[in-house]
Amino acid sequence: MNSINPKVLIGASLLGLLVVNPLYLYWQFFQFEFSSFRNNTIAIALFIEVFALTFLIAFYFKINPTGKVKWYWLIVLSFLGSLLFALPFYYWLNTRNK
Repeated sequence: MNSINPKVLIGASLLGLLVVNPLYLYWQFFQFEFSSFRNNTIAIALFIEVFALTFLIAFYFKINPTGKVKWYWLIVLSFLGSLLFALPFYYWLNTRNK
């Protein structure tokens, strides 16, 4: 089976790290108001979806490991950055020596 081009994985990961993360952090530190967030059902749904998908994908990698890096590192990476950063970077870490 062909794996994804490593340049595509690193590019997607950098997009998450350098574009998505700063936008989220800016919002979190300068624009976030809990009362507004609590009344925004779309925002709540998106947060629930991202957390659920992160754990679901990590569970998939626990059952079907792709390499030496354990599944829980996907969760750690997603908390350090976005899922757009974590998933391609985690996959690249596990397939870089194959």
